[in-house]
Amino acid sequence: MRRKMGLVIFSTLLVNFLCIYLLFVGSHTYTVNLNGEQKQYLSFNTEFNDDGFTIYNNKRIIDKKEAEYSITSNVDTKALGEYKIEYIVKYQGKEYKLERIVEVVDNTPPTIDTNTDTIEKSYCEDKAINNLEFTATDDYDGDITSKVVKEEKEDKIILTVKDSHNNEITKELSLVYRDQPSNKVVLNGKSSVTISVGGSYTEEGAYYSDGCGNKINEEIEIEGSVDTSKEGKYTITYKSKTENDKKATRTVEVKNMPSSYSAPVTGNSVIYLTFDDGPCYYTKQILDTLDKYNIKATFFVTNQISGYQNMIAEEARRGHTIGVHSKTHQWNIYNSLDSYWNDFNQMNDIIEQQTGKRTSILRFPGGTSNHMAKIPMSTIASSVTSKGLRYYDWNVCVEDAGSCVKSSNKEQCVYNYFVGGLKPGRDNVVLLHDLKSYTANSLERMIQYGLSKGYTFKAIDENTAQVHFRPWK
Repeated sequence: MRRKMGLVIFSTLLVNFLCIYLLFVGSHTYTVNLNGEQKQYLSFNTEFNDDGFTIYNNKRIIDKKEAEYSITSNVDTKALGEYKIEYIVKYQGKEYKLERIVEVVDNTPPTIDTNTDTIEKSYCEDKAINNLEFTATDDYDGDITSKVVKEEKEDKIILTVKDSHNNEITKELSLVYRDQPSNKVVLNGKSSVTISVGGSYTEEGAYYSDGCGNKINEEIEIEGSVDTSKEGKYTITYKSKTENDKKATRTVEVKNMPSSYSAPVTGNSVIYLTFDDGPCYYTKQILDTLDKYNIKATFFVTNQISGYQNMIAEEARRGHTIGVHSKTHQWNIYNSLDSYWNDFNQMNDIIEQQTGKRTSILRFPGGTSNHMAKIPMSTIASSVTSKGLRYYDWNVCVEDAGSCVKSSNKEQCVYNYFVGGLKPGRDNVVLLHDLKSYTANSLERMIQYGLSKGYTFKAIDENTAQVHFRPWK
């Protein structure tokens, strides 16, 4: 009995001992695990922070200071590719080896920087009021501005760019149109006409425009008439047939006028195209248009646009007449006779250098009737004629340096003044400026009109009658 009790006690003690052993000794299970994913993706040229590893005793974290470990890494974030990080950990007599893969990729889209978020455009001319400037840069490719694709829609401008790894960015800018005009009735010719009693009135009509000078297929109703046998003022009204509130009027005055009121009549219907202020960028376009119709013109030249002196020689080579306008086109040339002739002679020197001869014709800046001179223009004009030189004003002005500058359709405006200013049976000396792009662009249409009406085009020569204003005194 005593022996049996002893065996029970011994067995109990042995079980307790085994439990304590397993609890404090046999349950220690060590593991080493990577923190984060075993394969990681890293954006190009960004900072890399290794997540490292953790040592566990079962679920309990062991301080790394208790272990020996080394980490080997060749990760280079400035070069695309796949890299390896190796971890060797020694703890409690065991060695653990782990490995992480890091792939450096270009997954960052480019950036687009613009100088504005809103583009304003002129409605009629369809051109930007504020110019758009932009740059595109990419972390990997650098400057890729040249790859930007620009797309314009009704109310926005869309900029899109892709880098070499197909990362794409899109930027949208607002598009706003300014000064959108309404439809209107536009007169052909002048709004005010004066004719002699017994003369003839030619109805030039009108057309419907979208406000930008573009004709709309719309019938125009004309109300009113002119009795050229009676003095008086007559009003002609032009209305849109569908929009009666859209209208324009022309005033025609019939009166007795002395014969001296009319421009000089030669019996021939001639057009002298004269161009002031050049030569410049648009002069060649004008010369080419004149060549197309075998027409000769007159160029009153200056030296105010640098780099175009050689065009004076080209004008002469193509058979056109060259005259002096002024060298500087500054009003101070009218301060005295000496200042005027000093400027004139310097410009004529340039003409001689370019063409091989001097010219004997001229046009005063501002014409003979200008009020910018400090001495009377009659004094300067008399000095000119006393030297055997000839000066020319004009009797047709296309307003390309005047009211047409502010027109919404400058080319149409110039053309209308040209057509309205011509008169058959006389020398029509037409003032134009080759500094104006819209003048160059409308020249062919003016020539076609003149030819269709039976006019002859000539350049001024020694037989051309001088057209003069009344000089300012």
